Amino acid sequence: MKSGGLTAAVLEAREALRTVQDKRAQDPVGSVVVSGTLAEQLVRELGAGAEPGAVVVREPPSIAGAEVVVRVIAGDPSDADDALVRAADAVGTPVVFVQLWPQANWRSLFVLSPFVVECRAGEGFPVRDIARTIARAVGHPEALAARVPLLDDPVESSVIATAIARAALLGAVGTRRSAPARPLITLAQLRMVSSLRAAEGSEGQKELPPAAVAGATLAASFVLRAAARVAARSLPAPLVNAAVAAGGTWALAELMRRLQARE
Repeated sequence: MKSGGLTAAVLEAREALRTVQDKRAQDPVGSVVVSGTLAEQLVRELGAGAEPGAVVVREPPSIAGAEVVVRVIAGDPSDADDALVRAADAVGTPVVFVQLWPQANWRSLFVLSPFVVECRAGEGFPVRDIARTIARAVGHPEALAARVPLLDDPVESSVIATAIARAALLGAVGTRRSAPARPLITLAQLRMVSSLRAAEGSEGQKELPPAAVAGATLAASFVLRAAARVAARSLPAPLVNAAVAAGGTWALAELMRRLQARE
């Protein structure tokens, strides 16, 4: 290997390790603050297995120390709900509304927040829908999922779907550009891995050293590139590159999930 190629490989490996570690250095996140009708019941369900203080009831609701505020209401939002949303918007804290037994003539909550979950009479809280909405609303879903296990699945699914789509796009577009797509695809995969590790928390990372994860991902990227070149001899290159990039990203995500499930 020429000195220039060796230098590039070393720099890429260093960047890979830094990317895997990035999410772990993230600032601590706040709590899921729940208030309103049947708030205690929702906290018990949403906070199952969560760290102490990660999901709390707070009446009256406040945004101090909150990563997200979940407000449960039955009926039209009140002036206090309006004030809560305005105060939360001012500091960048999302508000998720859970509307109990919604009626056709009630005022739409979407004018207050884009994060609304409807709860039909007699069906109980749609906890998984609420968890998915929280994962969509917060700025640091991986870090919050590390504290609240019920958020694991929606956060991981979102991270993986985004990474697969990005890798496929980079694979398809990379065949029409002079810059190689492999490093960009690898970076997208490493960011995905970093997010999945962060969502597991510190306990889920003990047997997955960052250097090993970064090295394995880099090695796999070269193998996949070679496979794509072979397949592109008989099939359209953009299609092959997109399929290999997406498939490789999915396989990497599944491997990470299986390894973390064993710990």
